[in-house]
Amino acid sequence: MARRSHAFSLIELLIAMAILSVGLVGAIRVFPVGLRASQRSEHRSRAAILAQRAIESLKLAPWDQLTPGESTTEEGDFQVTTTIRQPDVEPGLAPTRLKAIEITIQWTEEHRQRQMTFVTYLPALEPPNS
Repeated sequence: MARRSHAFSLIELLIAMAILSVGLVGAIRVFPVGLRASQRSEHRSRAAILAQRAIESLKLAPWDQLTPGESTTEEGDFQVTTTIRQPDVEPGLAPTRLKAIEITIQWTEEHRQRQMTFVTYLPALEPPNS
């Protein structure tokens, strides 16, 4: 009478381990990609928050203090450049009643320079002098 074994053979065990190790290596390689994507997303979110903060502070400033020009500040790892200018407007509109605000946020990510630019227009809130 032949005896049947219900255990795994050494070859079956080695094949199962090889398949498992290929799957684990593939899963481990995904983690750095996800981490980089998360860091990129964090930088973009922080840049948007900095730009929003700069725009909101300019909205609170008196109209007379919003003189055309450019200024740059450092906010941690970010460089914030604010440009105020008179926009080109359609005929019939008073160009002195509107100002274009451009906020450019720059930072270094993975040894590369990155930047995001945000533009808004601020109208004069007080009525024009007649």
